[in-house]
Amino acid sequence: MKKLFLAALSILAVMTLAACGGGSSNSNEVNVLDTLPDETINITFWHTYGQSKGELLDAQIAAFELLYPNIKVEAISQESYDGLKDKTTLAIPAGNAPTMLVGYPDHVAEYMLGNAVVPLDKFITHETWGIDLSDFIPAYVEENRQYADGLMYSLPYSKSTEFLVYNKTVMDANNITIPSDRALTYAELETIADTVVGNGENQCEFLINYDSPANLFINITRQYDGGYTDIDGNILVNNANTKLGLNYFLGLFQDKTVVLPSAWEGEDYGSVPFKKAWTCMSVGSTAGVKYNIPSQKEIDESDYPNDYLQGVFEVGFAPVPQLEDGINSATQQGPNIAILSDSTDAERLAAWLLIKHLTNVENTVAWSMETGYLPVRTSAINSDDYQAFLNNPEEYQANASAAINAALTQTSYFQYDPAFALRTSSASARRQAEIALVAIYLETKTVDQAVQAMIDQLTW
Repeated sequence: MKKLFLAALSILAVMTLAACGGGSSNSNEVNVLDTLPDETINITFWHTYGQSKGELLDAQIAAFELLYPNIKVEAISQESYDGLKDKTTLAIPAGNAPTMLVGYPDHVAEYMLGNAVVPLDKFITHETWGIDLSDFIPAYVEENRQYADGLMYSLPYSKSTEFLVYNKTVMDANNITIPSDRALTYAELETIADTVVGNGENQCEFLINYDSPANLFINITRQYDGGYTDIDGNILVNNANTKLGLNYFLGLFQDKTVVLPSAWEGEDYGSVPFKKAWTCMSVGSTAGVKYNIPSQKEIDESDYPNDYLQGVFEVGFAPVPQLEDGINSATQQGPNIAILSDSTDAERLAAWLLIKHLTNVENTVAWSMETGYLPVRTSAINSDDYQAFLNNPEEYQANASAAINAALTQTSYFQYDPAFALRTSSASARRQAEIALVAIYLETKTVDQAVQAMIDQLTW
């Protein structure tokens, strides 16, 4: 309770300070210049990307600066999304916030409390500078237009989703074929577990790991037509369908069909246990494909106990499992890109032009092929270069291509979390969803107790 009280004070501080330091987010007060000024325009861009992604981003920015020689971009990595958000909430009232940044919808919702982020609608519809939103993946547009006034305060950028990676060597040895063009059902997982879960040859201790307990909790509520949250910040988990789904997964936990990273001390993700063949499947983000691919070099140089290692094995990819006759749901992830209101009209136009550049067909295709994020445009997915990447994987990055192919089968049922920063925040709701599911997995709480604890933490 003390932590929640402090968190509430922190949110209140953000609201107060941001209101002092930020400009207005009223669309009518956004002035879009018809021409780009000739003088030098300096803008800052805060992101979270490390060396490899950062180098690609820098290259795309360098190409942008050649197109607009009077725009100078200072791109700075803040290393983590939480670090970026925390630094931004401090920078806003101090008057030294960046011109633009990446962030999740719940981050944008917090910045909006102090009118510190600019709606992009007038840029999107501008006769000279505008873009065709109908070319963007519809679910991505909806995510960025979900706020109370219906305006777009960000544009989709580094989008991802979850995928299933599996040990094809084990599956082949047991004559099990995993479809790549549709999701397995939970009932099918149970049948597969009957064969491959165990301590024998060509078996694993667990069938399938889920990297993100929060995503799994939220997907359970959607697939079972239960409740999670809404845009008004209401916590809707206390219902029969949500509890039915959670109790079903309790059974899957108990028979080792499903496992969470908390089963292994010190592991935040299932990639290492998967590569050690402790689990035969794992669900993770498309942006982390490479971490799930076992290599001989890794095994040769590791200090893992030899009796746990089963060598390098072939992997396969598939969509995320779904509830048979339920509501299909795949988590829509990844940050968007926004412009902050502590900026001049010229800086805002320059920032918008950079957003437009980074999300054009060529750059969103290159970003996807190199990083595992998904293209944000339909025309990019259908482009010759991207189709070659997907359909001729041996010529490119075979595993990344296969994973993205599996992920793209889910686009029709992408789901995003409602973003809010009111009595509580959507970020806090996700955190409590994770805590609840881990408690159910560890059996430190019953389903009813875990749900009630979540409600108590979020609605005090």
